[in-house]
Amino acid sequence: MKRTITLIALVAALLIPSMAIAGRMPAKSGMRLSQFKAPAAVNLRAEEEPIMDVPEGILYDNMYASSFAYGLGWGDVYIQNVDGGIGKVVEGTDGNLYIYNPISQGYIWFAILPWIKAEPAGDGKYVVKLPQLYILDYGDPYYAYCMHYDEDEGMPVVEEEGEIEFTWENGVLTQLGDKFIGLCDATADWFYMADQHIVYAPQTDEITTLPADMYVQSYTMTYLSDPTDLTKTKETVVSIAIDGEDIYMGNLNNNNPDSYIKGTLVDGKATFPTRQYLGVDAYYNGHIYVLTGDAYVDSETYSSPVFNYNLNDEIVFNVDEDARNIVAEWPAAMITNVGPTTLSILNDYVAPGLVAFDEVPAVPADPIFTVEDVTVNITTGFTVLHFTIPTVDVDGNKLNENKLYYNILLDGEVFTFDPDTYIGLSSAMTDVPYKFEDNINFDIYMSGNGRHTVYIYTTEYDKVGVQSIYTAGDEVNRSQVVYVDNPSHTGINEMASGAQVVNIRYYDLTGRELPAAPATGLYLQRATYSDGNTVTIKIVK
Repeated sequence: MKRTITLIALVAALLIPSMAIAGRMPAKSGMRLSQFKAPAAVNLRAEEEPIMDVPEGILYDNMYASSFAYGLGWGDVYIQNVDGGIGKVVEGTDGNLYIYNPISQGYIWFAILPWIKAEPAGDGKYVVKLPQLYILDYGDPYYAYCMHYDEDEGMPVVEEEGEIEFTWENGVLTQLGDKFIGLCDATADWFYMADQHIVYAPQTDEITTLPADMYVQSYTMTYLSDPTDLTKTKETVVSIAIDGEDIYMGNLNNNNPDSYIKGTLVDGKATFPTRQYLGVDAYYNGHIYVLTGDAYVDSETYSSPVFNYNLNDEIVFNVDEDARNIVAEWPAAMITNVGPTTLSILNDYVAPGLVAFDEVPAVPADPIFTVEDVTVNITTGFTVLHFTIPTVDVDGNKLNENKLYYNILLDGEVFTFDPDTYIGLSSAMTDVPYKFEDNINFDIYMSGNGRHTVYIYTTEYDKVGVQSIYTAGDEVNRSQVVYVDNPSHTGINEMASGAQVVNIRYYDLTGRELPAAPATGLYLQRATYSDGNTVTIKIVK
């Protein structure tokens, strides 16, 4: 678990509000470093370039990374024993060793992560000579510097030049000594991120997959959601498969939907051991595990009560005779976590109770989509769509969100999200999963209650439509397409001659209003004009 440190001069420089430290911070923040302090205006030497592409050589991928780290979070500088980060090493064809993203595994700022070079020093040792250009953030250079801990300062301090030594033996990268690799601007001013005691080792844990042709039943899982009120719950849909005394549970983490944990089903008890591996979650830059523990309401660690956990070896569910109900009583809990030992929580399911969800073919209810939900910006050439995808069918019956999708249609043709334009995608997409979010460029995201926002980088169409798709019961059923005429063709989003801006408001990507425009970062600006029209645009500074 992260522990914050009191560094008044550092914390005073931070601009974004604090976030619960017990949870894992996402890998790509959509922000830039200069919103914390202005980067130095220093010209790069012509030959300087950060190493962003995978170097030529032998790649050791998805290694298990650990370190002791200082990190820059949402309003706090923290220290953390990083456990379960994603490491990579390349044995270069040029004889050098290349190390992937060694700085602040616990919080990753950039969509594309850099490498640093280590030169051979004999006897299986390699030396990282610092400073090295680490990354360009919106054109501003940031460097990896050598740092050491200063007792008087109470924090790491930058060395003008330095070296950090590693061993590379049997596929394991191990840092020698106590120096830090820290992130600094072009004037060697530290950006509060630094790591020491870095180890990258092969990941030997394996993902549990289902035996072939197993029947999978969906279950609605209800769990406690509010430590101040133990009557409040949330729910999600998980998958259960049973084969004799073997029982499998899946869909516990959105970014690893096809990974399962395995337990035993004996005498009406389903027992799942702790520390089962779900795989890599690139958004959270980590190897994801399911841990088990006993929950308790912690009213002392933070400013408001939270669920905290005493980890244990297993979670036990009571299973009724026909396995329609599977329940773990308070204080039993399951946690999806980065790493298998230190709490770095993605999801926590407290007192989970599962009820079988019978999937039948169903026609999904129509999307909720009106002309007020469309903003066309002719000048910049993009359209912003807001719409709601109901999670019920046309008769009001609940649907399995994991089998719900939607299409965007322009003039009757299904729109394809191309990864060349939508950089948060790894491949082309037409059927968008209900829960999908682009966490790199925020072109597709949710803001709660089934409300979706989608950016379309064209204004050349007459009408735009949204259609829901439900794939349960071995059938594909579609709602009606809800169409809206291009508002710019009717003048709704075109400013009348002489219209004046009478109000401007700013919002984050969840729809929360901000008190002012951020100095830098990614946010939404909504302008209201004197003729009543509004225009919303996404701004990246």
